[in-house]
Amino acid sequence: MTPSAPNPPLPRPEDDAYHAVRERCGLLGHPTWLCDLRSGAVVAEPPQARGWGAPVRSRAIRERVAAAVRARADEKECGVVDLDAGCWLIVLPPASNARGAHRLVALALGESFPESALYAEACAEAGPRARKGGAAAPPTCRSAEDAARIARILAWMLHDQLCISRDKASLDGFGLHLAEMYEEIGLLYRLGRSMSQLARPDEFVENACADLQQTLSFAWIAARFVDTGRAAVGVAGQLVVAGRLPCDEEQFDAAACRLLQGANPERWTLATPRGSDLARLVGSEVLVHPITRDDRTIGVLLAGGKPPPDMEISSFETQLLDAVADCIRVFIENADLYADQLSLFVGTVEALAAAIDAKDRYTCGHSQRVAHLARDLALATGMDDVGAERIRISGLLHDVGKIGVPEAILCKPGRLTKEEFDQIKLHPRTGERILKDIPFLDDILPGVLYHHERLDGKGYPDGLKGEDIPMIARILAVADAFDAMSTSRSYRPAMTRDQVLAELRRGAGTQFDPTLVEQFLTLDLAEYDRMVAGHTRATGLAA
Repeated sequence: MTPSAPNPPLPRPEDDAYHAVRERCGLLGHPTWLCDLRSGAVVAEPPQARGWGAPVRSRAIRERVAAAVRARADEKECGVVDLDAGCWLIVLPPASNARGAHRLVALALGESFPESALYAEACAEAGPRARKGGAAAPPTCRSAEDAARIARILAWMLHDQLCISRDKASLDGFGLHLAEMYEEIGLLYRLGRSMSQLARPDEFVENACADLQQTLSFAWIAARFVDTGRAAVGVAGQLVVAGRLPCDEEQFDAAACRLLQGANPERWTLATPRGSDLARLVGSEVLVHPITRDDRTIGVLLAGGKPPPDMEISSFETQLLDAVADCIRVFIENADLYADQLSLFVGTVEALAAAIDAKDRYTCGHSQRVAHLARDLALATGMDDVGAERIRISGLLHDVGKIGVPEAILCKPGRLTKEEFDQIKLHPRTGERILKDIPFLDDILPGVLYHHERLDGKGYPDGLKGEDIPMIARILAVADAFDAMSTSRSYRPAMTRDQVLAELRRGAGTQFDPTLVEQFLTLDLAEYDRMVAGHTRATGLAA
């Protein structure tokens, strides 16, 4: 006995239609075969079913099915073949799919089929038990006219099922496309919202890679930038990785750097293990997308480790990498402009602070030193670099209001009168009024306005107490007092370091935040001492 052919899985979307029609034919008592349109070769045999028996799956019937399909290879309509054995083959219209063109063939059984020579031949091939099982097969057709009617019904059924299946596949594809678009829009929206945080390009790139890795099906996403700082401000020479690399990161960085040097600046490329050190190192194909600026490649986005079964790179993935690479390019360009503007602004602030301090040669350099101490103290509290830099700028500007105080009062060598001290006490409010219309300085104004407040509420200008005093002002209060006591003034000489620290401890809890005093005592003051020494040389005054 010749073994029956295997039943490979059918291609989509036609497989759903064929499955539905074959299942219904089975319920109606019609065995079915799926055949190649040209050769007639059987692609799928009738399923094992009670009543049909093994004879229906025999070579004798399979050969007649194949011959009927070959004879109608060029016909587009449904056909009925009388096998002269009390049964008819219904050859349904062809349908094209991913594996080529196919025909579905159904068998209509008549009452005389169990007594036919074809049935006997099929039973002889199938074995001794076949006749008993086959005899139980119920008739499904009484005449050629019945077979023709059944053929029309099955043809309609197949047509409808093919339409339903193809429409479903289209809807599924449309749904997938919508889901991809939603993911792309969501990712780009998140990146767009963070593009205003221009002070940290490295964080922006880290977030972009992390979002990409979570959105796409790659095991890892990485970005590598050129080593020249001006072209890739804030990220020059950096490697950013999201996900888990399948190799040592240092080796990966070296290979990524080599790949970056030869990257195509025009479009994405696919690095393969055959032609790329990096792809061989990670053991998979790597999608490489350039990040350009002024027609120069300043970095690459790398994506690899795509898991099975769908390991091919899709257009959605390349388009999303293209969009993210463009976001990174725009962000770096804006960050560069921001850095230039910030540098100009800080330079202007420092010049303004120096001009204010220069009104009194005893306070020359005071604002720069307070700014330095305040930044170090902010970092000691756990504040990040960006926040600490904002406090440094507040330190530079904390005494800007003294521009409205007469020099005769600022430089008076003796004790101030109450009226003179009242004028001094106006400088925080004056400084806040001078700076309040500059949007970039909104977050530092509390430091300018409240750096003379005390924890016990005896400070000025508003007599704030405890936690009501903003942290930026509490930090500046400690730094300002330390420098004021550590340097000579027109009305008194500088105090020793031990005396100054003792005064800070004594004021902890009443004048100063005690936690900040403890953290201040841990600071390295070497740079501060160098600044004081420079002030001494410049003014000829003793510290």
